[in-house]
Amino acid sequence: MKTSRKSEADLISNLPSSIIENILGCLPLRDAVRTSILSREWRYKWVTCPYLVFDFWFDQMFLGNHKLETLVYTILKFHQGPLLKFALQAPDFQSSPDIDRWIDLLPNDNIQDFTLHISRGDNHRLPSQLFAFHQLRNLKLYKCAFDPPSTFRGFNKLVNLDLQDVVFAPETFGNFVSCCTSLERLRLMECSSLDCIEIDAPKLKFFEFHGVFRSISFKHSPLLAEVLISFSSMDFVREDRFSFDLIKSLSCLPALEDLHLQAYVLEGLAEYGAPKKLPVTLKTLKTLHLSDMYFEKIDEISCALCLIRSSPSLQKLEITAFTFDVVEAVAEFLRSQKSSDCSLTHLKTVNMQLFSGAESEMEFVKYLLASATALEEMAISPHAGNVSDGGESILNKLKQFPRASPRAEIVNSEKK
Repeated sequence: MKTSRKSEADLISNLPSSIIENILGCLPLRDAVRTSILSREWRYKWVTCPYLVFDFWFDQMFLGNHKLETLVYTILKFHQGPLLKFALQAPDFQSSPDIDRWIDLLPNDNIQDFTLHISRGDNHRLPSQLFAFHQLRNLKLYKCAFDPPSTFRGFNKLVNLDLQDVVFAPETFGNFVSCCTSLERLRLMECSSLDCIEIDAPKLKFFEFHGVFRSISFKHSPLLAEVLISFSSMDFVREDRFSFDLIKSLSCLPALEDLHLQAYVLEGLAEYGAPKKLPVTLKTLKTLHLSDMYFEKIDEISCALCLIRSSPSLQKLEITAFTFDVVEAVAEFLRSQKSSDCSLTHLKTVNMQLFSGAESEMEFVKYLLASATALEEMAISPHAGNVSDGGESILNKLKQFPRASPRAEIVNSEKK
């Protein structure tokens, strides 16, 4: 009877080793290591865990009076079998010669996911050993210096590349991306060494950028469908042709469907046809997000209308308002825009966020309601700091505006 109960209680131990490794791989590293106290048989099962993630939870559980350097080295020395994921993202982690020694201990024939997150101090210069991980599918680097050796021919299986505050020679970046022929997702955040970005990635589907560049071109990205671009400085806006060249580059993407931009990026379009249509169009664009839209500036509103009118397939529009003062000239400009100038025949959904009910904002919504013949929903999210009644009075005014679409509903998205 006792033997039967013991057998039932230890069913997990009798599972095939591959299943046990998968179970351990689903646990945080701290919990995987803690299984060593279950029994003598479980003492070393954790050493085959395919995922080693040294993060906040590992830091809280194990460090105490222990040094991270000692623990990481010991765990890597004990580890056996395939290692698919390795991540160093403990709090307050700094560049150290130990990092190169740890990377040298990793098996370069099966690592698929590598993360190195330097939290403070100097950027860490990556060792050449990293570029031997030819099975990599996910690479995330934070606060590193990136300099592939001349013999490097790319990560052929890399799908996801996430770089934040990474320094590399500008000419190196374009070559690196073009060598990663399977790349589908690319994030570049605060990589200050970039100036003129050139992207040649035939399988790229998602691109996100935050920082500053002077120009960007997509040489061969036929599958790129979602683009998010935001800037940490407004200096670039003063560059001649910047706004138009940016939109022109985006118009060359045959699969682009979802675009996120800061509204002030568009101001330079005033010289290229705003508020009417541009010489180029975003033919495939279905969703447009414009953030930080100043409803106090005619140029910004005019250029936003210009981009909307130059997106003939647009179905969804999201705008985050940024309004402090009432400027009568902006409202007057919007009243002068006629819906007959451009009928938005595919626009179905509009979402106005941080809406304060300023006259210029109201006139903008009025124009969209009068122009969007297929509109189904106009959702308003009131600015809590500027609206006292939850937006009910604003909503009641908006409902009095004429609508080109008989199906259009005006709703408060906060109460939806």
